[in-house]
Amino acid sequence: MLPLLALLTGAVPASARQWRAAPGQAAESILLASPGDTVVLARGTHPGPLVLRIPIVLRGEPGAVVHGGGRGSVVVVLASGVVVEDIETRASGRDRLAVDSGVRVSFADGVRLRRVRVRDCLYGIYGERSAGLLIESCDLEGRPAPRNAVASFRMEGDGNGVHLWTCTDARIERTRVSRFTDGVYLSFTHHAVLEQSLLHDNTRYGLHTMYCQVGTLRRTRFTRNVAGCAIMFSNHLLVEENAFVHNRGPRTYGLLLRDCSDGRFVKNLVSDNTIGFFMDNSNRNRFEDNRIENNGWGVLLYSSCADNVVAGNDFIQNDHPVALDMRRTRNTFDDGQRGNHWSEHAAWDLDDDGRGDAPYSPVSAFAFLSKQYPDLTLLTHSPAVLALSAAEKVLPALRPSEAVDRMPSPSPLATLQDLAAPDVDVQSARPSRVPPRWGGIAGFALMAWFGIASLVRGGRS
Repeated sequence: MLPLLALLTGAVPASARQWRAAPGQAAESILLASPGDTVVLARGTHPGPLVLRIPIVLRGEPGAVVHGGGRGSVVVVLASGVVVEDIETRASGRDRLAVDSGVRVSFADGVRLRRVRVRDCLYGIYGERSAGLLIESCDLEGRPAPRNAVASFRMEGDGNGVHLWTCTDARIERTRVSRFTDGVYLSFTHHAVLEQSLLHDNTRYGLHTMYCQVGTLRRTRFTRNVAGCAIMFSNHLLVEENAFVHNRGPRTYGLLLRDCSDGRFVKNLVSDNTIGFFMDNSNRNRFEDNRIENNGWGVLLYSSCADNVVAGNDFIQNDHPVALDMRRTRNTFDDGQRGNHWSEHAAWDLDDDGRGDAPYSPVSAFAFLSKQYPDLTLLTHSPAVLALSAAEKVLPALRPSEAVDRMPSPSPLATLQDLAAPDVDVQSARPSRVPPRWGGIAGFALMAWFGIASLVRGGRS
């Protein structure tokens, strides 16, 4: 009766015991344990799988490893209130249908996974139909990927780092995930929180959500993924103080929004991505105090989007700050109080009120055209495109879109230091400087010298 009461109330029985398992004795110690007991795995390799059917604490001493032997999931949690901490799991099976994982949590509420290290597993941590799952200070790394796997889009045989399905109130904190298909994949997982984590070098998305409502993404870095973050069919999200940096490749995004509405995107750093923000069929979102810099396209917005507000952001040295596929738009680039800062726009502020004296259209004719035909981006800085840009300033009728910032800011509105996520090197958020190509410079100088010499000779003759 006492163990059952403890299970229902979450209390630990006064008679809780601690079991220490030498390598090879872990499964037996777990069978002997009662609810509330602690099983400590001694240093060494313990054969898996280990199945936890009652609420116990499974803790590892430094150097404790649970080895799955290449079959099934390594640690399986089937009871609410289980705590797994300070262990390493290795060598799960390779069955995608069975979702072979380093740690699998099924139909178990209030499970806490702390300082779990996962290596050589198909999925890192998998959770299904479990409420209140906590994943804290974990380190998950997928199977060794082929060289340049991210650049070549090779995804065979890979699962996801954290994969949650039909869970509520999950929290992922201070966790590093790399070398999986998706770093974190959330499906029908509502009220989830992901914060202070690092998701990098995954072969598809750092974070991928499907049909998730009222979630929070805070102070997390997404870098060197094929795409940083893909939010799909998910609404009422708060995305703040994150860094989406160095996600490069064909059609690669820092942050992709598909059918994502009524969200707030605040104080994020979006730097050095092929496309900073991509939006399709996403409405009534607010983008405030973000720094969007050194991307191919800063914001790529489809005509299926409406009533989004972009205000108080810095657009710095993007090839194309904004690209739309429609002339008329219900999306606004100021909120009536603040506009945005556009590095390519020399905004005059003669009355010194902090706002430009003339409105600015951030959508150029070439941005509009290159969105339809991406191969044209090779001509981005060509003389013809620069001439077209100059003509647009003289002849407003050439502008392809009615999108306008009515009060552009003459100076930046935010700083990188304000927006950098924890443990993000602010300097690394900027693209590395390319050293001068002295050989090319010398070649051009030599050709110029020959050209001038020929002109001089021609003039003398």
